Amino acid sequence: MSAACSRSSEQPALSDDLKQDLARASGGDVQLAGVDGDTVNLRLVLETAHCVECVMPRPFLEQVALGVFQRNGVDAATVAIDDPREHPDFVMPEH
Repeated sequence: MSAACSRSSEQPALSDDLKQDLARASGGDVQLAGVDGDTVNLRLVLETAHCVECVMPRPFLEQVALGVFQRNGVDAATVAIDDPREHPDFVMPEH
């Protein structure tokens, strides 16, 4: 992954490479929800995903994202992803 994120004065920026690796291959997306101390909060967006079940599970995505952030100089100890598949009102789309 190249230039997966960049440092800013406040929050890391998500590059297209990181987004592609985490969710876009299946049509989803990842958005920066914010930073709380040393935790980067991301939001998994699945409304446009053509294969929701193909998107990796949240714990795996969090590990991948944390590694990318740390390798690119972001002082993060944790990545927390809000995964809509874990929401009680989530309905898996029909194919």
